[in-house]
Amino acid sequence: MPLFEIQNLSFRYPSHSGFELHSTNLSIEQGGLVGLLGPNGAGKSTLLKLMVGLAAPQQGRVVFEGKPLKDLPVRERARKIAYVPQGLHFTFPLSVMEIVEMGRHPYLGRLKPLGAQDRQICERALSLCDALEFKDRSYGELSGGERQRVLLASALAQTPRVLLLDEPTLSLDLSHQILLFEIIRKLHREEGLTVVVATHELNLAGRFLDRLVLMKGGKVFAEGAPKKVLTPRNIHSVLEVEVDQLKPKGGFPYFVPKKKLNIVSPSERGGIRGS
Repeated sequence: MPLFEIQNLSFRYPSHSGFELHSTNLSIEQGGLVGLLGPNGAGKSTLLKLMVGLAAPQQGRVVFEGKPLKDLPVRERARKIAYVPQGLHFTFPLSVMEIVEMGRHPYLGRLKPLGAQDRQICERALSLCDALEFKDRSYGELSGGERQRVLLASALAQTPRVLLLDEPTLSLDLSHQILLFEIIRKLHREEGLTVVVATHELNLAGRFLDRLVLMKGGKVFAEGAPKKVLTPRNIHSVLEVEVDQLKPKGGFPYFVPKKKLNIVSPSERGGIRGS
């Protein structure tokens, strides 16, 4: 039985008539490491929100562990499904440990303080995300890559079965992008987590993830193993960019734009004036 079943799902934002998910069907197996790919407006982020219950479909349903997601109590849902949205900000100054401790809220009663076991879970989550050294620092002092690892640790503190990550490498430099994907793959393999990642990083998704879902216009365009999904033809059809697939000896295939950029040199613009 699939962990998630997206059945004939349709959704439209009331204030955004130009976007719609329609008749979308998708299965996520237990232990899957899945990437949602596609251009802006393809429906990746919306699909994640529907999978965590932050939005309700107008048609169809999301089934989790064989039951409609809408029938699962909110607290139980938060214990099983962890979601990290893109561009998450905090209004008040908080420490790293305070951010991670938020992940324990589904297990605490009203005004109940964290116990020793809760704190051990939070420290282990930070350690798994290579962020334990930040635990006593202010979250606002961290770099973008460090913050993203802390947010991932907060999600892990929920001890979920599923991680849903929306653009986790947004605005990160390449080294931090690679590090985050390595952590995600480690969590999947060593902790047995099912992970679904919405991302624009085609090359990293093809290298680190096991299954890809390519979306276009609110529908699933192609799905399967990276080599099956990431082809020059599919990329051109969905992203409207012509690419070449390069296959280095002993390395992972990757894609580069086929069309050369039209860069005008300083001399062609009239030269560089001295001071």
